[in-house]
Amino acid sequence: MVFRILFIDEKLRLTLLELETFFRIKLDKAEIERVFVDAENDQISNKNYRFYQERSLFFPWKILGVVDEYEPDTLFLQSSGGFGKNKKFEDFFARHE
Repeated sequence: MVFRILFIDEKLRLTLLELETFFRIKLDKAEIERVFVDAENDQISNKNYRFYQERSLFFPWKILGVVDEYEPDTLFLQSSGGFGKNKKFEDFFARHE
Protein backbone atom coordinates (compact mmCIF):
# COMPACT_ATOMS: atom_id res chain seq x y z
CA MET A 1 0.00 0.00 0.00
CA VAL A 2 1.31 3.40 -1.04
CA PHE A 3 -0.27 6.79 -0.49
CA ARG A 4 0.15 10.46 -1.34
CA ILE A 5 -1.24 13.51 0.41
CA LEU A 6 -2.87 16.02 -1.94
CA PHE A 7 -4.77 19.25 -1.38
CA ILE A 8 -8.34 19.29 -2.62
CA ASP A 9 -8.05 21.95 -5.31
CA GLU A 10 -7.97 22.24 -9.09
CA LYS A 11 -4.47 20.76 -9.15
CA LEU A 12 -6.00 17.55 -7.73
CA ARG A 13 -8.34 17.32 -10.74
CA LEU A 14 -5.38 17.66 -13.08
CA THR A 15 -3.35 15.10 -11.14
CA LEU A 16 -6.18 12.55 -11.31
CA LEU A 17 -6.56 13.14 -15.05
CA GLU A 18 -2.82 12.62 -15.54
CA LEU A 19 -3.00 9.48 -13.38
CA GLU A 20 -5.69 8.10 -15.72
CA THR A 21 -3.50 8.77 -18.73
CA PHE A 22 -0.39 7.34 -17.11
CA PHE A 23 -2.10 4.05 -16.18
CA ARG A 24 -4.55 4.01 -19.12
CA ILE A 25 -7.52 3.60 -16.78
CA LYS A 26 -10.80 5.41 -16.15
CA LEU A 27 -11.31 6.77 -12.65
CA ASP A 28 -14.85 7.11 -11.31
CA LYS A 29 -15.83 10.69 -12.28
CA ALA A 30 -18.79 10.76 -9.88
CA GLU A 31 -16.49 9.83 -7.02
CA ILE A 32 -14.05 12.58 -8.01
CA GLU A 33 -16.88 15.13 -8.05
CA ARG A 34 -18.05 13.89 -4.65
CA VAL A 35 -14.63 14.79 -3.21
CA PHE A 36 -15.11 18.41 -4.25
CA VAL A 37 -18.76 18.60 -3.17
CA ASP A 38 -17.92 17.08 0.20
CA ALA A 39 -14.97 19.45 0.65
CA GLU A 40 -17.32 22.39 0.18
CA ASN A 41 -20.31 21.11 2.16
CA ASP A 42 -19.00 18.76 4.85
CA GLN A 43 -15.85 19.81 6.67
CA ILE A 44 -16.47 17.76 9.83
CA SER A 45 -16.67 14.07 8.97
CA ASN A 46 -14.31 11.35 7.75
CA LYS A 47 -14.91 10.36 4.12
CA ASN A 48 -13.81 7.41 1.97
CA TYR A 49 -13.70 7.24 -1.83
CA ARG A 50 -13.10 4.45 -4.33
CA PHE A 51 -11.78 5.92 -7.56
CA TYR A 52 -10.78 2.70 -9.28
CA GLN A 53 -10.94 -1.03 -8.72
CA GLU A 54 -9.37 -3.51 -11.10
CA ARG A 55 -11.31 -6.67 -11.74
CA SER A 56 -8.68 -9.33 -11.26
CA LEU A 57 -8.55 -12.54 -9.28
CA PHE A 58 -4.84 -12.21 -8.64
CA PHE A 59 -3.41 -8.99 -7.18
CA PRO A 60 -6.51 -6.79 -7.63
CA TRP A 61 -5.58 -3.13 -7.67
CA LYS A 62 -7.50 -0.23 -6.10
CA ILE A 63 -7.07 3.51 -6.00
CA LEU A 64 -8.79 4.86 -2.91
CA GLY A 65 -9.05 8.20 -1.17
CA VAL A 66 -9.63 9.27 2.41
CA VAL A 67 -10.38 12.69 3.84
CA ASP A 68 -9.84 12.82 7.57
CA GLU A 69 -12.16 14.91 9.73
CA TYR A 70 -9.11 16.77 11.07
CA GLU A 71 -7.74 17.56 7.59
CA PRO A 72 -10.87 18.43 5.55
CA ASP A 73 -8.92 20.10 2.73
CA THR A 74 -6.53 17.17 2.20
CA LEU A 75 -7.05 13.90 0.31
CA PHE A 76 -4.96 10.85 1.15
CA LEU A 77 -4.75 9.07 -2.22
CA GLN A 78 -3.88 5.40 -1.86
CA SER A 79 -2.77 2.66 -4.24
CA SER A 80 -3.42 -0.82 -2.90
CA GLY A 81 -2.63 -4.20 -4.44
CA GLY A 82 -1.87 -4.78 -8.08
CA PHE A 83 1.26 -6.56 -9.22
CA GLY A 84 3.84 -3.80 -9.79
CA LYS A 85 1.20 -1.04 -9.68
CA ASN A 86 2.35 0.49 -6.38
CA LYS A 87 5.85 1.02 -7.78
CA LYS A 88 4.41 2.70 -10.88
CA PHE A 89 2.19 4.81 -8.61
CA GLU A 90 5.29 5.97 -6.74
CA ASP A 91 7.09 6.62 -10.06
CA PHE A 92 4.17 8.74 -11.26
CA PHE A 93 4.34 11.00 -8.23
CA ALA A 94 8.14 11.14 -8.28
CA ARG A 95 7.85 12.72 -11.75
CA HIS A 96 5.23 15.22 -10.54
CA GLU A 97 7.05 16.65 -7.53
